[in-house]
Amino acid sequence: MTPAPSVLALEAAQDGNLRLLRKLAKNLDLRGVKSKDGLNALHFAASHGHLECCKFLVEESGLDVNSVGHKGETPVFCAAIDGSVRVFRYVLDRGGDPARPHDRGSTPLHCAADHGHDEAVRLLLSQRVHVDPLNYRGAPLHLAASKGQDKALKVLLEHGADPNRVVNHIFSPLMMACCAHSLKCMKLLIEAGADANGAGADPNIPNEHGRIPIMVAAARGQRELVEILFPRTKPMPCLPDWSVDGIIRTMRSVHIEPQDAIPVEQEVSDAKSKGKEAFAKGDYLTAVYFYTLVNKFPLDATLFANRSLCWLRQLEGDRALLDAQQCRLLRPGWAKAWYREGAALSFMKDYKGAVDAFWGALKLDPGNDEVENTLREAIECMKRAARSEEDKNP
Repeated sequence: MTPAPSVLALEAAQDGNLRLLRKLAKNLDLRGVKSKDGLNALHFAASHGHLECCKFLVEESGLDVNSVGHKGETPVFCAAIDGSVRVFRYVLDRGGDPARPHDRGSTPLHCAADHGHDEAVRLLLSQRVHVDPLNYRGAPLHLAASKGQDKALKVLLEHGADPNRVVNHIFSPLMMACCAHSLKCMKLLIEAGADANGAGADPNIPNEHGRIPIMVAAARGQRELVEILFPRTKPMPCLPDWSVDGIIRTMRSVHIEPQDAIPVEQEVSDAKSKGKEAFAKGDYLTAVYFYTLVNKFPLDATLFANRSLCWLRQLEGDRALLDAQQCRLLRPGWAKAWYREGAALSFMKDYKGAVDAFWGALKLDPGNDEVENTLREAIECMKRAARSEEDKNP
């Protein structure tokens, strides 16, 4: 079965097939063609770096350079995903808003920094956009640091990004770089004035191999960074000569087993405790961070239940649902697992799925008032949604 012309048009824009786009445009108003997420052909062309398609869509087909998808995505935001400077410059020159955030508060600068597109970051900053806009994950500098995007991070710092800004009471850019074990980012941040003794800049957090930043820096012979990290790092049994020279000498000559670095049980216990404390304070993103640290125990259903709730409080329905489903898979006989799944589905407006999940929870915990009330609410929402659909399609 041949796809509809509207589907072909979006695929052509995504693939950069200008010839097909021109052909389809003869019998199709491309301004009205959108995906289920409200994205038009210009969004698709911009997100895949197809300059000639963008020109055709704007100049000949009349698509708006500031059109928005259902989540508030603009062509400028989509161009930041691909990072093509030519496309970026074009949509900006045609009047695209360089600072407009999407519904979750992410700006094109956040997106470009997150993907490490340093030239796109530089171009956006030349448009005089704010260098430190905040979304639920922090400023662009936090995102660049968390992904080890040292080139983008350097550009942001050159334009005055704050190296000591703390979000969610714990996340400084330096801590983000520590967690990513990006020595280049850590060095750039410290050179820019990041406080190595500041809130959240904890260099004692191990990577997946059990090594902390000072061990990685020492193994690579980066003495300057070892000297910076040394006063803030807790002594480790596997490194008996606890000095700058001793750490470098040991790490460059001796194989350290991951299990010797950080006792896993202690790490997991501390992470759970800190996650619970952060949740109680309403710092849900911080709680997610600490709950994620205990992924070394992937069979811990409680972890997934707690993290699902944190994601829900952060309005991240899809992530809340994934964790809830993993929780239910691990403990199918636990009412809370079904309840968490129902809550996530309800948030995502899948009321039928939510009703099924809440029923599952109620069967496992009969008489639970909270479950009964949420089930009743989900049933009402499902009925209202059905009536609304009938009104649209009489």
